Amino acid sequence: MLYIFRIIIILSAFLSWYAAASTTKTTVHTKVHHARIYRHYSHKHQGHLIHHHTGHVYKKHHHLTKQQELHHTRHVHKKYHHLTKQQELRHLRLVRHKIFHAYYGWKGTPYYFGGSSHRGIDCSAFVMKMYRQVFHRYLPRTTLGQVKLGRRVRKDQAKLGDLVFFKTGHNERHVGIYLSHGDFMNSASSRGVSISNLHHIYWQRHFWQIRRLVTI
Repeated sequence: MLYIFRIIIILSAFLSWYAAASTTKTTVHTKVHHARIYRHYSHKHQGHLIHHHTGHVYKKHHHLTKQQELHHTRHVHKKYHHLTKQQELRHLRLVRHKIFHAYYGWKGTPYYFGGSSHRGIDCSAFVMKMYRQVFHRYLPRTTLGQVKLGRRVRKDQAKLGDLVFFKTGHNERHVGIYLSHGDFMNSASSRGVSISNLHHIYWQRHFWQIRRLVTI
């Protein structure tokens, strides 16, 4: 009987210890679980607070992004603008090449008043044929007809393809095609089809005006 009583006491003590251990384990597990839940929702809530209370910061960065986009747009615009300039330069070189190619076909042709062939050609006929060949534009046959075309520009604004006019006598007019740096091609009575320069004293003395018929 005493033996059975001891067994019951030992069993009761064991059950009490197991119950206490289980409660402690459950409490620890619950705390850990609750800690995880807390961290999860705290992080989520913290992110919400950060987004709510620092919206201006987000807007600021968003604004900076717009500035960056604007900068990028300007860069692209500048790039395409630069490419356009390159295209303009290529076009200018092409026109210059066409003008000189046409010029060398006439270079050395003697001057002949009223002429319009390789046997002899005057200044207005030379300009007329050059414009037809290079710019596919038909000009009047005479200098007085050509001077009425386009618009007048200053000498320091002269560009490739402009027409340069001179008053070489009381009723005499002369015309040539401007190149660059004062040079222009013409059919002169002294040298035929050749290149002259505005800075030469003869042309300075007889200079009249420059007119732009085409925009290059």
